[in-house]
Amino acid sequence: MANTNYQLLKQLGSSEAKNVLRNFRLLAEVLPLNEKIVDLSINDEKMTDFEDGLQLYSALEFGYDIIITRNQKDFKSATIPVMSPSEYITGRKK
Repeated sequence: MANTNYQLLKQLGSSEAKNVLRNFRLLAEVLPLNEKIVDLSINDEKMTDFEDGLQLYSALEFGYDIIITRNQKDFKSATIPVMSPSEYITGRKK
């Protein structure tokens, strides 16, 4: 949510960014972040971006079987599929 807010603020400003986040929150589940996830992300030498590691290990910790991101290149070592939003939507339509 923090990264999404950061991007929205740059494009929309504070008030509109909060409105978008409120609507997004109705659709999205927010997972808790714990020490295990942080430690796995810090210590994974293959995951060069810490925040991407947090996303990967959050997904794994809570049993998700896919990551949807526009930043697929940083998830090369992921043990679950990583898809772009358009790839995911296209796959769901089949």
